[in-house]
Amino acid sequence: MDLFPSWNIFSSKPAMIDETPVIIKEIRSLGEIITATLYDEVVVDSTVVHHFPQLPVTDDRLVIIASGKVLAGIDLKALSDSSIKVIKDTVWMQLPPTKIIDVIINPADFETFEEKGKWPPEAVTAVKIKAKEKISSNAFTKNITGVANTKAKAVLEDFFHAAGFKVVVFSQ
Repeated sequence: MDLFPSWNIFSSKPAMIDETPVIIKEIRSLGEIITATLYDEVVVDSTVVHHFPQLPVTDDRLVIIASGKVLAGIDLKALSDSSIKVIKDTVWMQLPPTKIIDVIINPADFETFEEKGKWPPEAVTAVKIKAKEKISSNAFTKNITGVANTKAKAVLEDFFHAAGFKVVVFSQ
């Protein structure tokens, strides 16, 4: 029984919409992607030598062991409108540089190994900052940003494939 004509009045031609601004907005909403974590333990020290006339030389010494973790990845909020280009099922993306996003050392992650003499709080804080800088430096030495970059590309490629893109090309 053909009571209705064979043409469908509800069908429409596919609309051609540039999806790039929508994609950029969605990716920016992700914020930062942490793609590599490094756990490290360092020993840092500080010594203050005291010279007094007619007295033997004395020194104050502080040795701290610090455990912490370094988080590396990319900041997607740094993407600009020109960072992504979409043509049909292909997306080109210029990634922001991979960076160390945070170095975390909790107060419980510091252990005083040796403390000789009197150490004011600001001096102890300076040694703890030195420990944080050493952990960060070790992370660069161990190429955490390179590892984070490789993993970030894999995560974003999976994201784009899940969004329906067949080809994903990255540049930096």
